Amino acid sequence: MSKISPIFFSLIIVLINSGCFVNPSVSIDDLGIEIPKEWSVPIYKSSVTKVDWLSSLDDEELNRYIETVKTESPDFLSIIENKKIGQFNANIKGAAIFPSVNLGYNSSESRQNLSAFGFADSFLNPQESDSSSQNSGSDDEVISFENKTFGFGFNYQWEVDVWGRLLNERKAARKDYEALKYDLSYLGFSLVVRSAILYYQGVEALAQSELSKESYNSLVDIRDLVKDRYKKGLRPSLDYRLAETSVSTAILEMESKKNQLVRINRQLEILSGKYPSGALLEQNKLPTNLPNIPASIPAAIVERRPDIRSLFLKVESNVNRVAQAKRNLLPGLMLTGSLGTSTQDFDEILNKNFGIWNLGLNVTAPIFNGRRLRSAVKVQEAVFKKSRQDLIKGLLQAFSEIEQLMYFDQSLVIQINALQLGVEQSKDAYNLSKERYDKGITTLESVLSTQRQYNSIKSQYLQLQRQSIENRLLLILAMGGDFDFSIEGSK
Repeated sequence: MSKISPIFFSLIIVLINSGCFVNPSVSIDDLGIEIPKEWSVPIYKSSVTKVDWLSSLDDEELNRYIETVKTESPDFLSIIENKKIGQFNANIKGAAIFPSVNLGYNSSESRQNLSAFGFADSFLNPQESDSSSQNSGSDDEVISFENKTFGFGFNYQWEVDVWGRLLNERKAARKDYEALKYDLSYLGFSLVVRSAILYYQGVEALAQSELSKESYNSLVDIRDLVKDRYKKGLRPSLDYRLAETSVSTAILEMESKKNQLVRINRQLEILSGKYPSGALLEQNKLPTNLPNIPASIPAAIVERRPDIRSLFLKVESNVNRVAQAKRNLLPGLMLTGSLGTSTQDFDEILNKNFGIWNLGLNVTAPIFNGRRLRSAVKVQEAVFKKSRQDLIKGLLQAFSEIEQLMYFDQSLVIQINALQLGVEQSKDAYNLSKERYDKGITTLESVLSTQRQYNSIKSQYLQLQRQSIENRLLLILAMGGDFDFSIEGSK
């Protein structure tokens, strides 16, 4: 073994002086994108600097539903399992840098006859060639022998990473896993936000359904009033027919709203891992307290978004893979060997006196492979350039999302304020038209028109309320979470 020591010593020196791997770090400054210090859309009604968006909605039923989604949703549980899969895949891809050691046991038994070697019985035993005592009286009997061997030991194989090829592969695998974690994190947060959005779509659907019932009951009252006066000859048949038509239309509208509510309820139940019975929501009031937007939001907050961090890591990972592909062009060093025992007696299998070992060193260098390795380098370089463009596109898309959501947020405030006044005025107009019709001053068409206008404006108001909540939650999602801007260490 002393002769082997210089080999191991040389390998240690090689390893100490090797490790030519790339440790890339990509920043937004490297991409040539100019980030403004402030958004082009001014922040509307800025206030606090930090807020928990879920708590600010002050909705206990929503909180319970979100907790159910986090613990029971198949989509959420799948995200957790995908994270585990990514971690184990990263371990597999990065394990090549370590030696492979296996524990082995073998046993073999063989039987061989001398005729296979061209020897006859008479050649080995000429004095007893005419005797049949050992060969059972048969001159044609062939002498045979048996052999048993047992072995126990360790086998190992190790590719010595002289050029840092395996280390670059390991670095790339770890960065891919980190990127996957960011992707899954963003997907999980997106699932929570979109669950809340779907929840409030259901709340709006329930409110719309109740509004359609209210409209139906109102039209039935009008129809009954017209019918009574028609029978007394105080109103023409046209009024009665118009009233009946309005009731029929209200029934259709009521069923349509009911179907929409049941459909959303089933989606909510599936999302939370429950049987889709279609009867989940009982709350019909949309919250008026929305998460406030802080007074100062730096545009660089986009860099903290998990999906953007994932894109950064994918670029860095591809830098490592380019380095790995280039190092595949260099010679490889493989160390192999075994250590154990070999004996014909099973009882001696652990006896060190029957020990055996071997050590091998293989050096291979690519000479000709049809440009396969060089083409692999070109592929990885193209993948790197593509990931860089994906990062630029992702950043620009993120900026666009936030700008548009903030712009729409301001527009929704203006629309809601306008409709809020419209709801009050249209309701008063409807009540006034009914009084005037009852006194015979106005026509039934006027009553039905103001009733439709009131329901339409009230329905739009509910829709805008829900859109305002949805837009604010999407803005939180686009910014990567709650409005906590301590983005140090996000790179």
